[in-house]
Amino acid sequence: MWATILITSVLVLVLHEVWTFVNWVWFRPRKMEKLLRKQGLKGNSYRFLFGDARESAKMYDESYAKPIDLNEDHFNRVMPFISKTLRTYGEMSFLWFGPRPCVLITDDELIKTVINNHMVFKKPFKVSNPIARRQIGGLVRYEGEEWSNSKKKLSPHFHLEKLKNMVPIMQKSGERILQQWNKLVPNDGSPTVFDIYPYLPDYSATVLANSLFGIPFTESVKKTFHLIRELTFIALHAQPFSIKGEQYVPTKRYRRANAIEKELTETFTNLMYEKLAQRERGEVNGEPTLHDTLLDDLNEIDIKDKKTRAWVIGEIVYQCKLFFLAGHETTANLIGWTILLLSRHQEWQTRAREEALQVIGDKEKITDDELERLKVVTIELTRVVEDDTPLGDLVLPKGTMVQLLGIHLHRNPKYWGDDALEFKPERFAEGVLKAANGHSAFMPFGGGVRKCLGATMALREAKMFVALFLRSFSFDLSPTYKHGPIVQMNMQPQYGLPLILRKLRV
Repeated sequence: MWATILITSVLVLVLHEVWTFVNWVWFRPRKMEKLLRKQGLKGNSYRFLFGDARESAKMYDESYAKPIDLNEDHFNRVMPFISKTLRTYGEMSFLWFGPRPCVLITDDELIKTVINNHMVFKKPFKVSNPIARRQIGGLVRYEGEEWSNSKKKLSPHFHLEKLKNMVPIMQKSGERILQQWNKLVPNDGSPTVFDIYPYLPDYSATVLANSLFGIPFTESVKKTFHLIRELTFIALHAQPFSIKGEQYVPTKRYRRANAIEKELTETFTNLMYEKLAQRERGEVNGEPTLHDTLLDDLNEIDIKDKKTRAWVIGEIVYQCKLFFLAGHETTANLIGWTILLLSRHQEWQTRAREEALQVIGDKEKITDDELERLKVVTIELTRVVEDDTPLGDLVLPKGTMVQLLGIHLHRNPKYWGDDALEFKPERFAEGVLKAANGHSAFMPFGGGVRKCLGATMALREAKMFVALFLRSFSFDLSPTYKHGPIVQMNMQPQYGLPLILRKLRV
């Protein structure tokens, strides 16, 4: 009798798991596809389990295999499958992340709706691949009250007064990089060609380590940044959906991801205990850093409550990884692309240099007010709905993903005019809204309540470095440069950024 009950229970459990899997990979996607098509959305027909993943991966491989012309629209290279989908099916289209449909959002008003309703349109970490889930946590992953409380606690570190205090660190870090370049370029004004791009992440990483964590940029810290970038690369090249239990399969990808995660956890845990020990010895001076604020969470936990304490430590590690990743990659690439454009458009390089020399000249100490006076030098989002959700004229079935195509928004002639793809900084002379014909069509750091917390800091860093660079060197794009924008966490030059440099100051 008991044997019969046991066998029956096992069969029921097995049948339940089989049904759950079949429903996930076939019946539910087919039902969602029917609902989307009924509302006028178009896209490829669903293909079992993988959806568009295989075709998309093949297109990325082909796209990244060779450079493109400098004047070619890089959207087709960095997002080839999405670009093809829009060309084939129009702006009312969707694609497949495995067994989940993803609706492409290109309209500025709909993008604003999604951004401003973050409680409804949530980040898709529950459905992304396991490597991405373990890599990104903390503030960017939080929702609801947890997110609100965390942002409230961390926001003061990015207020104006705090940022003003970071300006000397930005200047010192930038000058350290430029001193290295000075050694490579002759004093007689003759040109030298070398790739500047590898230096840029070191600049932004130094600023971040010094100002937000209160630590020097040592070789150990530099290695930590490199490991985080490697983990990002692994996550982005994994399939965009997860199969139950796949993270336990000892593939080469997961073995390396596990090794990196283990090392990062040890590094940030050790960093945490070092800072706590310094506190106890009274060796921490000056204003509390962002790292100090993160560690304050431990003060609220009873030391005997080991389970809760371990969870809090895990969250602190996630937050550290997040700021190490987002805090230097974005800024480094912003600087790189700005310098590329100035090297191609010499008239704007001249105007920017004249402004920099007029405002900061040869000053040994640059102030925040002077950075604010530099005007010429001023320099992708996915969500998932957890219930049937209205969006404009659409009703998105539960589980549908939406992708906000900022890169498409920023180059759409509907908002910017027929010269949308041309380099015309003067279009912003009367503000972003006027430039985009009254539309909110410029969101380089996201928007709404979940706009990037470090946006203002990143812009100050970029301004500082570009201004210092302009007053020290003139530069042209090297003939050896190959144009290959590629998306890692954000867009960066696949083949580096070789420039022809000439000293302006000896």
